[in-house]
Amino acid sequence: MKRYIAIIAALAFILPSQARRRPLNEEKTINEIWARTDMPEFNEFTLDDKYKDEPVIFLARYDEFIGKERAIVTGNILPITIKKLSRYLVKINDNSAIKSFSEIEYKNYSQQYKSVVGIRIHKQDGTLVELNPNDYIKVSTNLKSKKTKSNVSKIAVPNLQKGDIVDYFIYQEIDLLFSEQFEYPISGFAPIQKYRFHGEFNTMQKSWYWLPKSIKATESTNNGTDLLDFKLTDIAKREKQSFNAPYRDEPRLKLAFAKYISPCKKSPIEKELKSLNRMTKETTPNRVNDIINDYAWSYSKAPTLSWLYRRAYKNIQSALKKHLAETPNMPDKQKADEIYNYLCFASRTQGITLDTKSFWQFFSALTSSFGITHMQGCVYDRYSGEWESHLFDSDYDFTLRINDGTYYYPVSSLTPCAIDKPSIYEGMEAIMVNAGNKTMKYKACKDYNKLVHKKINVTPAEKNRYEYAINVALDKSDANALDIDRTVSVFGSHKSDIRDNLGTLHDWDSIMRVHFKIQENFEEDAKKNGMTAEKISQYKSYFAQESHNQRKDFEKEAKEYFANHVDTVSAYTIKSYGLFSDKPAFIYSSSAKVGELVKTTPDCKIISVGRLIKDLDFSSLKKERKSDVAIKSTSQTIYKITLDIPTGYKVEDLSQLQSNVSNSCGAFASNAKVENNKLVLSVDWKINNVEFPAQEWSKLLEIFNAYEAFFNKSAVLSR
Repeated sequence: MKRYIAIIAALAFILPSQARRRPLNEEKTINEIWARTDMPEFNEFTLDDKYKDEPVIFLARYDEFIGKERAIVTGNILPITIKKLSRYLVKINDNSAIKSFSEIEYKNYSQQYKSVVGIRIHKQDGTLVELNPNDYIKVSTNLKSKKTKSNVSKIAVPNLQKGDIVDYFIYQEIDLLFSEQFEYPISGFAPIQKYRFHGEFNTMQKSWYWLPKSIKATESTNNGTDLLDFKLTDIAKREKQSFNAPYRDEPRLKLAFAKYISPCKKSPIEKELKSLNRMTKETTPNRVNDIINDYAWSYSKAPTLSWLYRRAYKNIQSALKKHLAETPNMPDKQKADEIYNYLCFASRTQGITLDTKSFWQFFSALTSSFGITHMQGCVYDRYSGEWESHLFDSDYDFTLRINDGTYYYPVSSLTPCAIDKPSIYEGMEAIMVNAGNKTMKYKACKDYNKLVHKKINVTPAEKNRYEYAINVALDKSDANALDIDRTVSVFGSHKSDIRDNLGTLHDWDSIMRVHFKIQENFEEDAKKNGMTAEKISQYKSYFAQESHNQRKDFEKEAKEYFANHVDTVSAYTIKSYGLFSDKPAFIYSSSAKVGELVKTTPDCKIISVGRLIKDLDFSSLKKERKSDVAIKSTSQTIYKITLDIPTGYKVEDLSQLQSNVSNSCGAFASNAKVENNKLVLSVDWKINNVEFPAQEWSKLLEIFNAYEAFFNKSAVLSR
């Protein structure tokens, strides 16, 4: 018996080391793949006549996913080996496309992935050139650092010519310890004549896939292996579209692959679960259970972390108790805002390190601690597509909903305060669970019917708005330029992005200290909370650089607004950060000279007044759309523009600056008048919703076209 125990112990020691397998034999792997006969489409070089004018064309593309390999487990968790193959047959029709394939690019991983690339070129004279892996020129790689999780490797492909056909593949073996998700964008920057996918999945694995409903896949089973196959022809190249929903516009396959460990083995739901399954309503409960259980276990418990976190929690709770006591009748919404803001502050510049997990634990527990009735759950953003089709996806966020219907989301570590996070969840369904005093009480499978489905309301456009007050005068030293002063007020979900781009962390920190009546400065506070001297020094150095960098940020904003016709911003200021309910807007001002807006003749001045509103790129808008439209948030933009009329001039034909387009999707209206020797322009445009069916695209185009028409208008000032 002792001898058997010793053998088992030895295996337990050896097997984990076997998981870190040697690199693949490149030459052997390449020869095996080139020798395969199950990909006949890579021997067909005929180009369809309709693609003859394309610079480059994928004659064939093949993706293969083999996820049925299983490792022997003896007292250890060992990885499953997944095999992935992507092969491409590309014809170069024009010299402009040579650069695109002069480097073969692929993602590489330091430990988990092992990659092999094979490249051969069919020349126009019929010769076949195969690159030897020993001769590969690695253009860029960065695998020396043990901390490197992933990077991009590139292999140079020399001597390409117009008419060449490049046949190349990227083969990878992945040691999957627990689970991972894989994504195959099917369309690309060039048309694809033929595309084929083949997948194999062990029936014991927990696997899901998602495809657009327009793509019909074949599911079958063979000797304990689930198979997934589909073919496509004539896939149009992907073209950039404004206002797009990528997961609807672009055909793609998404896979979730994991070891299957059921949280409820006796549940009848498990009997309905198939190993390979396009997500449906029937399997939704099982996946919701997984997500909610993970949330209940990890994110919504009262803080039970290390003593440092428990101390930090008590300190934060004590500071908030003192602050909230000053306004005893504070509504729940404002109280939750104050808790959220303080946690953002504590995690950024008080020396208390709160990642998303600990931030959310603190926020959930403090919300309960201060008597705010709430629910907790998870929600997807719109850009991931339909809820039921994407339950296996990682694109969900945890959310907390207080009793007045306000939702909160985890803070991003990159932003100082995300209380007005962009409303990418509006219109989507959140799955919520009633919260207890300190923890969310939920057990897998048994309580599925107790979940609450809440649709997150779409914010009225008027609340997500920009207000521009723009004063304009002819530049005295440049006959083609205007001196422009803009004051911009930003409300609602637009605030977060622009505030983070233009504001400074140092200003934000100072505002928070005044608001919460904290006597200590940053350095004193950070020392008290245990921040290292090195970290404090890094922060102070960053603060010192911010004022210098802020001018660049304001210049970038002005250049984007005026399409690069701004050289420098002469003055700028932030008047309000809009962090609190009594000061709801982020307000900033800037002054700049903007060129190429004035043309002068002996009799008149022609001023491009339409270009005083923001320059939006509508060049990629299509007249027809087959896919639905999804945008980030509702919005309204209001302009009041005042232009000084030079002495001796008058404005001709104000009527051509008047417009009014309105429909169920939104509106665009402009008005012009002369008042106190000034030309006063008013513009109001808005988009009323966040999602629009494809059949409403023509209505949106009416609004966009009205904007574009006004943008191209000029005011004629004659003597």
